[in-house]
Amino acid sequence: MNICIIGTGASGWIASTILKKIDFIKKITIIGSSKIPSVGVGESTTLMFLNDFLNQIELNQFVRETDASVKYGVYYDNWSKKNFIHHFKGINDMLRTIDLKIDSTLDWGELLANKDPDVHIHDLIGDKLWKFIHQNEVSLDFDEHTHSWHFDAGKFIKFLKKINLEDDKVNFIDDTIIDCKFSQDGSIKNIIGESNKKYTADYFVNCCGDNELNEKVFKEEYITLSPYLLTNKALVYPLNYKDKRKQFHPYTIARTLRHGWRWITPTQSRIGTGYVFSDNHISIDEATNEFLEDIGDRTIEPQIVNFNPKVNASPFKINSCTIGMSSGFLEPLDAPGLDITIKQIKILIELLNCECSIDKINSSNANIGSEYQWWCAFILHQYKTCWRTDSQFWIDHKNVECKFYDQIIEQMGDTSKSLYEKKEYMMFYQTTAGKDIQWKSRVKDKPFSIGNGDTKTIHHLDYIQSFYD
Repeated sequence: MNICIIGTGASGWIASTILKKIDFIKKITIIGSSKIPSVGVGESTTLMFLNDFLNQIELNQFVRETDASVKYGVYYDNWSKKNFIHHFKGINDMLRTIDLKIDSTLDWGELLANKDPDVHIHDLIGDKLWKFIHQNEVSLDFDEHTHSWHFDAGKFIKFLKKINLEDDKVNFIDDTIIDCKFSQDGSIKNIIGESNKKYTADYFVNCCGDNELNEKVFKEEYITLSPYLLTNKALVYPLNYKDKRKQFHPYTIARTLRHGWRWITPTQSRIGTGYVFSDNHISIDEATNEFLEDIGDRTIEPQIVNFNPKVNASPFKINSCTIGMSSGFLEPLDAPGLDITIKQIKILIELLNCECSIDKINSSNANIGSEYQWWCAFILHQYKTCWRTDSQFWIDHKNVECKFYDQIIEQMGDTSKSLYEKKEYMMFYQTTAGKDIQWKSRVKDKPFSIGNGDTKTIHHLDYIQSFYD
């Protein structure tokens, strides 16, 4: 089977990296345009990136060549009375503890519904992690304290391009796609570049990003998610370290500001940061002033990035699909982009392994549509449960009406679900309890402390240096 990938951003090269390992795929042509620059501001990942992608490449090389740094989770700064980190540790601890201390029809996450608001979430889970991350330390017990990574998006793309072009299966072409010819059944017959060259393949993977090519050339249709996620702008700027040992923290900071929130993600050579907001609530000039005030430097000139929360109505088709930002985008909070990208590639491999029947295509679209809805609801949940009401931005988020969000919140208290089903709610359990909010549940018991054993640690800087020694 021959695959053609359009787009050489992160999603295009990730797709190529995974697909080239599939035996029945004999050739991958990846087409990128030097005339279309990559956005290149993504720098934060989730556990799916670690578990389903990073194990396919050499870790030492990845860390050295992408400016990678450790991410234990998202540190929620000023989203509630007490700050907390929504960390990866909780799910593993819950699964290890479930059969030991409580009935297997329940899970520890449900007990958090009854957490006393005066009890800090990290008195119950992640106590040692909460302490050592404030010292910018990293645990040497990876199984106990699982982490993912930050990285420099531009360097990540160059790294993936290099390792892909070392494989004879992969052929890179610099061209700008300007047209697409379809067969009567809606499948793609060929695509045409600015060079007038026609490209054919058994299957086409559109990773061209969020641009007009999707609708004008590939005839993609999108469903807006703007009624639920109100942000549509980000101011972005990389900062130099002033005191690296103090600033090189092993987590993403998500800090609320009056009209949005700011991310802070340290990589090895600089601190990635940006302000996410809505220009329906504040002007770009006002947002810039607020951003620079929080940074404490009015001499910098941040880049403005526009986005519109949306999802492709049918990302999988007869012989093509969209992956990455061409398939949809939510917003930067909780960094779901690469998580969804990798999930889409896994679905694509299942499709390619069998006959792409209409029923299979429809079920794949329903699957990824549910994934976008789940992440959309989770991000909306952060806004709805934030304690801020000091601007219309925060008030309007609390008043958002969203049926699929309401359904998830209602199911949080349903103890009849299987353990596998309830595992999907662990993120909601943990972040809600982290904000000291109780919710309705049929479970009456109080949560108990888990996973607070000792661990050997090393400073984040020294840990990263070990990849160079």
